[in-house]
Amino acid sequence: MTAPEDWLLSAEERGNAATDLPAWTEGNLAVPLVHGSAYFDALVDCVEALDEDDHLFFTDWRGDPDEELRPGGPTVAQLFTEAVQRGVTVRGLVWRSHVDWLSFSSRENRALDREVEDGGGLVVLDQRVRRGGSHHQKLVVCRHDQDATEDAAFVGGIDLCHSRRDDADHRGDPQSLPMAAAYGPTPPWHDVQLMIRGPAVAALDTVFRERWDDPMDPDEGNPIAHVVDRLSKSRMFADRLAPQLPPPPPMGPHLVQNLRTYPALRRGTGSPPTASAPWPAATPRPSAAPAG
Repeated sequence: MTAPEDWLLSAEERGNAATDLPAWTEGNLAVPLVHGSAYFDALVDCVEALDEDDHLFFTDWRGDPDEELRPGGPTVAQLFTEAVQRGVTVRGLVWRSHVDWLSFSSRENRALDREVEDGGGLVVLDQRVRRGGSHHQKLVVCRHDQDATEDAAFVGGIDLCHSRRDDADHRGDPQSLPMAAAYGPTPPWHDVQLMIRGPAVAALDTVFRERWDDPMDPDEGNPIAHVVDRLSKSRMFADRLAPQLPPPPPMGPHLVQNLRTYPALRRGTGSPPTASAPWPAATPRPSAAPAG
């Protein structure tokens, strides 16, 4: 087996001295969840296990509050608001999407924001990216106040939205998004999410916190959006998060590195000390490296 340094970037190579993310963590269990149906099923189990004083943090590119995570529910909004009712701290960062007539998700993301907020959670519509950019993080972090062995995080390519709840048969999600006619009325969707248990969950918790605690205006660089959000009474600034819970103990054999990009929101400023991140990626090292 080769050393981790032969596979992964060191903190110096990543080039962001401001982040608190570790270069990598050991002792994790990383389980690929292929297709949205497998991911959503595992997500429901993890969120429903959360209770008073536990934490649920999520980021999303597009979110549909009425997306059924299992046949017949719960929906995304139901799952998260019921967690709030049990005393779970629910916080979300959803991309403040470009307008719908450009085939984006402004209306849907604002609806998810409203439903979770109405249920007692806090959601920020986040546009702290370069002009014309977007947040592509698809991340959910579940932390337990009393038993860290139950902590889990989900990271990958699957949004909490329509068209994602497909399976290996690829008949598509009954709640589908419009696509080219060649794909049929319920277009197939193939993607993967990684479920992680172990110390890397705390690193992904930090990923969320660094975005949440970013002092910049969520409508950075977009004065029109700022006015619209203020008039519509959208949440403009995040509250202070509860202190971070201790890292979970080792749960498996995998070494995980969490990768983020940090955009310079103002040209010429270099790497900002705090900046929002378009995506995280978790990479488990194989148990044995190939020869040669």
